[in-house]
Amino acid sequence: MDSEKQTKKKLLDSAKKEFIEKGYMKASLRNICKEAGVTTGAMYFFFKDKEDLFENVVSGPLKELEAAIGSHFNMETAMSDDGLSFSPEDLKDDYEAALTILSVLFRYRDEYLLVISNSQGSKYENIVDRFVTYIYEHYLDMYCRMKGYSSKKDLKDEDRFIVHWMSHDQIDIFIHLLSHCESEKEAAGQMKNMFNYMVGGWLSAIRKDIIS
Repeated sequence: MDSEKQTKKKLLDSAKKEFIEKGYMKASLRNICKEAGVTTGAMYFFFKDKEDLFENVVSGPLKELEAAIGSHFNMETAMSDDGLSFSPEDLKDDYEAALTILSVLFRYRDEYLLVISNSQGSKYENIVDRFVTYIYEHYLDMYCRMKGYSSKKDLKDEDRFIVHWMSHDQIDIFIHLLSHCESEKEAAGQMKNMFNYMVGGWLSAIRKDIIS
């Protein structure tokens, strides 16, 4: 049993290295097996194909990220039931949530950069758009509450447009930190300015007090 676990780990480590270096499409199962010191036949004992192998490399970190985001969204929804505000306490909670998500991202930095930049040809090639959609649906709900709309039916086209753009912007901030900062500490140092920028954007979109 221990031997099987060790073999599987060797394959995953080798696959991760191969996928990072060559991307999903150009990665070779033969090279992965050679690097791991196992036969191709042995690889098929653990994984169905290259897609399955790739999924085993990236799915765990992606699930952990989605759980961290989901936990924050649940907290925001619960808080909004008592009335939404941009109080220092609420913003501190949001900022701490952003740092938690940042910590998850840097814990699996290689895996996230891999799935963002080198997953073409796999079922994860549109992963950024999938997360944008996930965030967009939550932000639409929050935007409705902040604007005092009775339901999403009250949303105007311009409302949906700005919320969709802000959803992209939110994702882009974390991708930028992940790809341009070498450590979680460095990224956390940059987060405050980016967080203030996002909060300012929300305030502007809701109150429209800059250009009417």
